[in-house]
Amino acid sequence: MAPVTVDVAGGPMGGAARFRDEFVRYLARSGRDDVRIIGMGRRARPSWLVRRELGGLSGGRRVALNNVGFLTPGGERWTLLGNALHFLADGEMAQLDASIRARVRRQAAIVRLAARRSDVLVAPCTAMAERVRRALPTVASRVVVRFHPISAASVPRMTPEPVILCPVFFRPYKHMGARLAEMLAVLDEYGDSSVRLLLTATHDEVPADVAGHPSVRLVGHLQLDDLSRVWGCSKAIYFPSGLESFGYPLAEARVSGRPVIARDTPQNQEIAGPALCGYTVGDADSLGQAVKLAMTTDRAPDPSPFDPDAYFTWMLGDPG
Repeated sequence: MAPVTVDVAGGPMGGAARFRDEFVRYLARSGRDDVRIIGMGRRARPSWLVRRELGGLSGGRRVALNNVGFLTPGGERWTLLGNALHFLADGEMAQLDASIRARVRRQAAIVRLAARRSDVLVAPCTAMAERVRRALPTVASRVVVRFHPISAASVPRMTPEPVILCPVFFRPYKHMGARLAEMLAVLDEYGDSSVRLLLTATHDEVPADVAGHPSVRLVGHLQLDDLSRVWGCSKAIYFPSGLESFGYPLAEARVSGRPVIARDTPQNQEIAGPALCGYTVGDADSLGQAVKLAMTTDRAPDPSPFDPDAYFTWMLGDPG
């Protein structure tokens, strides 16, 4: 049986790193020797993608975990599509900041070209699958929805403190300044001055009035183990982002039994399930109610929809 080749090139933090960590842990746990890893420690940049294609890989399943599928023929080609920016509608593209719009268009052209040549396209939720099918109708039958894998023990069980963790990487298209202003206005009215809002950001990433707010603590960019410890002592999660292919904080909240304050959308309902404390953007009352619900109720852990062993056995094939 030909080995499975997996390209893990991608960013050192965020969703790419989170997925890669689960993959490496699975391989160590399963002892599989039929999987060949390439791209470890590399970014998914053009120079790497060209080198990958010229590597002479053929036969056996080839899996790209970084949005850009394999172009050369030979063996089954699987691609994990994990960036909604590459499948925006025209109206959404026009709303992007001009500083990143041209770059996103160039990337999207390459991602979509490679997607057309893939045998299986894995989308991490229904909303992402619908984006892909709208952008590329000819590949609709090859799109499969599968939640990203998350280990049940990824967040330690600790006594929660009156902390709301916002584990979001700040990007211009996420409009985090406005979203944080909404949350801080609610916290000012909440009536419990001990509640803290922890942001995985640095001082130069947030507005000065946010950084200086008495309820805000900036913890910077954390590695996964450090973030897990902060997560473990948090009572609730705040995830206000609206343009995501998945939304790891939604899933991790569900897995760990933490309420997550997030937009009340079909995508968030699908991923967060019973952990969701939904609200409507721009509606201070609904956000206030979501915060009160999150801070006064408990949620049972629900890891089964994100089981890593089931996920990777499916993606890589059963070694027998």
